[in-house]
Amino acid sequence: FLQPDIWAVPLGAAFFLYQHQNNPLRSLVVCGYKTLNHTTGTDMRQMVITVLASFLLANGAPEENITGVWETQKGDSKIEIYRTPDGTFSGKIIWAQAPHESYVGTTVMKGVEYKDGAYTCPWIYDPRMGITAHAKITLSGDTMNVRATKGIISKQEVFIRNNEMAAGE
Repeated sequence: FLQPDIWAVPLGAAFFLYQHQNNPLRSLVVCGYKTLNHTTGTDMRQMVITVLASFLLANGAPEENITGVWETQKGDSKIEIYRTPDGTFSGKIIWAQAPHESYVGTTVMKGVEYKDGAYTCPWIYDPRMGITAHAKITLSGDTMNVRATKGIISKQEVFIRNNEMAAGE
């Protein structure tokens, strides 16, 4: 599950940079005590302990699963959030009540990243108002709170995870 990205051996210490496969934003730096060619015995044990401790500290809090289908608290629309090839998340409307059926298929968020225990969204779109903003998204169980901000104006929307609707229906 760890892939070596960069190997360097400066000044008698071994440094490894690993990238997390599922999230390229998470990386792990491990510092050993000797070069790779001379690492044996106690030094190897120290390096393994350092690797494990660094891995646990680098990962921090686990990323919550934002992917899936979410319904507005009012029940008037549903969005599907999915991981994109670049590792960020995007969302699109997959169902909307009349008279807003024309919004189905509209991308409403993109570039969403997980950091510091929350998701940040640099681009979120409200098709009813035609406004784009940035947002902070937090999850609590099956509830997603989205706080969009444009300038000094802020709007909050609550979504409930929809476990009954398969993605793309």
